[in-house]
Amino acid sequence: MNEIEFAARHEAEWSELATAVEKRSATDAREVPRRFRRAVAELAVARDRQYRTSLLDRLHALVVAAHFAVHGARAGTRRSAIGTLWRFFVEEFPAEARRQWPFLAASAATFFGPFLGAIVALQFFPDFVYYLVSPDALANFQSMYDPANPRFGAGREVDTDVMMFGFYIANNVRIDLQCLAGGVFFGLGTLAALLYNGIFLGAIAGHLTQIGYGRVFWGFVAGHSAPELLGVVLSGAAGLMIGYALVAPGRVSRMVALRERGRQATTLIYGAALFTSGAAVIEAFWSSRASIPFEAKLAFGAATALLTLSLLFLGGRRGP
Repeated sequence: MNEIEFAARHEAEWSELATAVEKRSATDAREVPRRFRRAVAELAVARDRQYRTSLLDRLHALVVAAHFAVHGARAGTRRSAIGTLWRFFVEEFPAEARRQWPFLAASAATFFGPFLGAIVALQFFPDFVYYLVSPDALANFQSMYDPANPRFGAGREVDTDVMMFGFYIANNVRIDLQCLAGGVFFGLGTLAALLYNGIFLGAIAGHLTQIGYGRVFWGFVAGHSAPELLGVVLSGAAGLMIGYALVAPGRVSRMVALRERGRQATTLIYGAALFTSGAAVIEAFWSSRASIPFEAKLAFGAATALLTLSLLFLGGRRGP
């Protein structure tokens, strides 16, 4: 976009930031840090595009004023790290995720399409699973979810809840990083990672359901599947954003487009990390316990899914 379009697009938020800095009321002060970070990013973009000195000077003065307002306020009343994390998780992250809904939708379709398709197909053609998963891997998963086991999930060599947490967090982060890093290959790597994991996980779920282990398997995944799979979709969306910046940078250079998209994608990655970590905790300390009734696991899973979706669709919305 040109300088006039850039200024028109951000004029309202610059005015709001200036007003918040001048008033310094408790309500406005809470908005300054978020708007300050956006103004810093927009100043960097304006400098990179070599806009007029008058616009750069105005933005620079606004950023300096906001800087003193933010750090001056912190000197007197320091916001706790927990409070900052909470505000990000329930306000900033879901609002940014909704702004990037086309990428979330594309990521979800690429992952859940093959995932659900594999589950359904294997109920009618069970032997097809051997084209998707190796016999050794299938035997390992069957051992994990054997109804006779005292604990479900990770293999027998992982014998404590803490070790199981480490196992699950490492596995989940590996999948998320695959989806994110694939974006540097113009998004094709991200699409491949989403397709592969969707097919693989769907094949495992479909196979275990078809051989009669469905009650154990679905009871196990019910509690943590919503945050875990949302973490995958968010990571995939971030990877697609990076790929899109490389494929269609618009009127700016690929480096500038990548910087802008990368800043937006970072918010999704932070959100994915929180969901992935939460899912690993549930998976290790709740889902794996065979002593918990199947119905209780389903009820807990329904509550977790409702909470996760409510946060994504309702978090950060401003009242009238």
